[in-house]
Amino acid sequence: AGLHAAMSAAALVPLVGLAPLLLPLLGPPLLLWCFAHFAMGVSLRYLIRCFYLELLLRFRRSRAAAEDASVAGSRYVAPALSEAQKQQPTLRGVNVPSQADYCAKGQTIPPTKRSSTLYPKEQPPVGEELPYDLTSPARRHSGFMHFGRAPKESAVEGPEEDEAWLHRVRCLREGAEVHRQVRQHVQQKVRPGMELRQIVEMVENASSALVGFDPKHPLKRSFAFPTGLSLNEVAAHDTVNPGDAPRWLLPTDLAKLDFGVQVEGHILDCAFSFSFSPLHDELMQAVKDATNEGIRHAGPDALVAEVGLLIQEVMESAEVHRPDGKVLPIYAIKNLTGHSIAPYRTSNERTGRLPRIHAGKSLPSCHFGGSVRMLAGELWAVETFGSAGGVGFVCSAGPTSHFMRGSTEPPSTMQSRILSSNAKAMLDLIDRRSSATLDS
Repeated sequence: AGLHAAMSAAALVPLVGLAPLLLPLLGPPLLLWCFAHFAMGVSLRYLIRCFYLELLLRFRRSRAAAEDASVAGSRYVAPALSEAQKQQPTLRGVNVPSQADYCAKGQTIPPTKRSSTLYPKEQPPVGEELPYDLTSPARRHSGFMHFGRAPKESAVEGPEEDEAWLHRVRCLREGAEVHRQVRQHVQQKVRPGMELRQIVEMVENASSALVGFDPKHPLKRSFAFPTGLSLNEVAAHDTVNPGDAPRWLLPTDLAKLDFGVQVEGHILDCAFSFSFSPLHDELMQAVKDATNEGIRHAGPDALVAEVGLLIQEVMESAEVHRPDGKVLPIYAIKNLTGHSIAPYRTSNERTGRLPRIHAGKSLPSCHFGGSVRMLAGELWAVETFGSAGGVGFVCSAGPTSHFMRGSTEPPSTMQSRILSSNAKAMLDLIDRRSSATLDS
């Protein structure tokens, strides 16, 4: 035993002597791993991958800047379309109902009747359903290397299904029916050559009418956030603001329409893609299949990173075949994510911050590491984004069109000094229009 101890001590001497040499080599990677794991809740591999993709994307964008500018400039000129092109063509990527089916329950065209009046004594019709996979690998437990305390029983079993819970479900079902009727109306009316502002106003006017928007109580019922209308290489979070130069929808565009509805603070967040050209069919189908795969594996106790991996596997197993014979791989976009959703009924008394539509948990379309799980009673938006011919990453570009009032507190003294008079007037308008309490 004494000889064993002496040999162990002797073996430690070289390691201690090498410490000053190893520390500069191992220190930065260890600090980076700690930052990724503890501060961001992701794996170091995911963080390095995103950093590499951002550099690659910026390099490609710098090379294609001149071409992008010429294409963007043509969008501000009204397209010269033939009569055949202006007619309502077959909308691809969605199932458009007939006008007879749309009006079967008493709705009008354009829609003017509140959704809740069409089903006064019954629940709205059940929409698309997907099988719930109890054997999903996203819900498997591993007893090895389990850190942290076990979740509380309420977090595992979910909230009690009392009257408040049933009211929440009724609000969400009503909001979902409003969203369904609005998007089906838009799908019947959209056509090439329309100005983008027409489409956005069609969505927001129909949403306000069907949900029962009241200007005196703006947060009681309304559309939930600015309508996103993004075209082609713009993946998300673009729209047309009042006063912007006109932009037009072209026959070859791939459009993403993202809008939400809220009923008494309970938010519905949903988007769909559409096009008039068969060039985009394979990409739209791959993204739809990946979204459905994510929904099938989502559920109580599902590991969020595993759900993201399953989404990525389905999306990136598809390809896009171009008419010139070129085959493009489809990449899941790594830094646009789904997310959990919380109602914005009241503000936090301590911080004054409002619960947001992005409620703290994210669902990237890839395996990003971490041990975050979905809990019973949570509301999630499973959002997937695919790219054909890109790198699977996005960066900010163009003017900002989406804003969020993240706090009920007035601007600080320092903030007030740097805000222009126009900015202060806009903030005041936002507070009066969108920051009143639901109980006012």
